[in-house]
Amino acid sequence: MSIRGILLAVACGVTLVPSSRRGAAAQQGDASSRATGASGTSAPISPLDPCALLTKAEIQQQVELSLSSGKADKLRNQGAAWSIMMQPAPRGVSPTCQVAWLATVKDEVYSRGTFSIVVTSAGWLTGSIAGMTHPLPISNLGDEAYFVGGKSGPPYARVGDVAIGIENFPDTKQARSGLDLLRSAVHRARAQRGTDK
Repeated sequence: MSIRGILLAVACGVTLVPSSRRGAAAQQGDASSRATGASGTSAPISPLDPCALLTKAEIQQQVELSLSSGKADKLRNQGAAWSIMMQPAPRGVSPTCQVAWLATVKDEVYSRGTFSIVVTSAGWLTGSIAGMTHPLPISNLGDEAYFVGGKSGPPYARVGDVAIGIENFPDTKQARSGLDLLRSAVHRARAQRGTDK
């Protein structure tokens, strides 16, 4: 199979993630019916493009940090070829970006995976936090931020009237669940909305 074929197969695998690990995008199905206009189409929650909130270089750096030291060194030393595909994949009214990565050395796959960048309503985040027995806050991120669903849940941050989340990203030695990627995405979202401080 070609690298492009593998990337497409990996990207399609995102839909197989259990709903308990998908966060906001998995729970927006009901909201989409409420946001459907007279034309029968759903209006997105925000004009923010989730695929524009991260760069491929930021993603590659964090993927490398999620690998074991030996694997990361091997990829760097042997000149790995990286392919990172970012594709809009709205779920309900939540603009979502599916990201797939593939790192190969001499046509041998060394790392591949997928994750999602989600933009949803701030109300969804507020409601999710209210429903948690012991919310796990994240300091110094957006207007407020939490791991939704507890320690193993995805990180989400509120930026004004929207919430941005990184779902299904592997832990790194420095941060869990794509938290450093979320910091970059929030910074870029604030800049796009003209609220960067």
